[in-house]
Amino acid sequence: MKRLLVLSLVVILFLSAIPTAFASKVTVPFWYAVGGNAGRVFQEMVDEFNATNPRVFVDAVYTGNYGDTAQKVTASIAANTLPAGGLIPAAPLFTGRNGNYLIDEYLHGPQGLDMDDFYDEFWNYNRYQGRIASLPFNNSTPVLFYNKDILKEAGLEPVAPETWDELVAMSIHLRDWAQQNRVRNFFPINMRNQDWMLKGFILQNGGELMNEDYSAALINEPAAVEALEFWVSLIDQNLMPAGVHDRAREQFIAGNLAFLFDSTAGVGSISQTVEFEMATAMLPGHKRRAVTLGGAGLTMFPSKPEVQDATWEFLTWLLSPENVVRWSSATGYVPVRKSALESEEIQNLFQEQPYYKAAFEQLEHVVSMEQFWELGALDEAIVNLISNIEYKALTPQQAADKLVKELAEEIKRNR
Repeated sequence: MKRLLVLSLVVILFLSAIPTAFASKVTVPFWYAVGGNAGRVFQEMVDEFNATNPRVFVDAVYTGNYGDTAQKVTASIAANTLPAGGLIPAAPLFTGRNGNYLIDEYLHGPQGLDMDDFYDEFWNYNRYQGRIASLPFNNSTPVLFYNKDILKEAGLEPVAPETWDELVAMSIHLRDWAQQNRVRNFFPINMRNQDWMLKGFILQNGGELMNEDYSAALINEPAAVEALEFWVSLIDQNLMPAGVHDRAREQFIAGNLAFLFDSTAGVGSISQTVEFEMATAMLPGHKRRAVTLGGAGLTMFPSKPEVQDATWEFLTWLLSPENVVRWSSATGYVPVRKSALESEEIQNLFQEQPYYKAAFEQLEHVVSMEQFWELGALDEAIVNLISNIEYKALTPQQAADKLVKELAEEIKRNR
């Protein structure tokens, strides 16, 4: 009877301690805007953090794609119902623009990160008006995918073009080969995310997108207009189809393209889907090599001090070198830390899956912009510009002048 009594007391004490143990954990509401394979990997990382951290529980919720998440964050700012943190697009616009520089404060605090281990362009991409307002994480760059089987069948060496001139010469050969052999539905080139790709072309030609304080677009300057003219020449020479850039990836997978300009985030899914020998390469250069940067950022929103501390603990865990390696290896997003790129795991990945190598190694050529409020308007205007020049509604110079004027009006309304 005495043993039974002792056992009962032990059980009661154990059960009474469970609520206390759970109550002692700090809950971090967290939104993330990556789905598919990347979303699965991210949730697995969250689950691992929760299983191994005795003090913090991250309540992670998928909030839809970039557009859906941006709308939800905007509404939540107005309603004061923001989470503690998130992996969201254009993060500095929802933090720094509202005076929220928690990331900058923690970054330079006693538990900060080694900023020198991150590429400078990633910090630039996460700034608002000069201060860091979010952290790099799931970032991507454009990369050139190419179909080695088609190149060999057309009598070309199965290597990627290094320059614009080489790209055009190879594409003309492929166009003529396809016509002579009655290869239907084939184009040498297409671009996915065309506004993102055109930005890269402008930079490769020595142009700039915006002035230093982001108060005016420079897309009607000579170097930028030359890049637009080059884009149009690809259409005029029947090397690239007009108006079907949203189908570019599907065209490549179907074997109907030789060269696809697409995000490195697509490397995993494309390489596992195609039924031909493919490879990737850095984007062809012209006056210089240059690639743009995309992706979402990790950030924090104001909450109780203990929740902010817990959120920072989770963010720095995600950005540990081993987790950056894990994230990049599993998703194709580029490693944001130099030590991750140099790690044995990433070097082994290059050996096992060489498709990743080009995108990771071209990080030295990344050119980024700080976030500014009219960035979304600029991207939309570039999409419209491309439509206008591809369908001959406007000349490149006229389309560029129209964009610069309209963006100036947008900036004037907002500032």
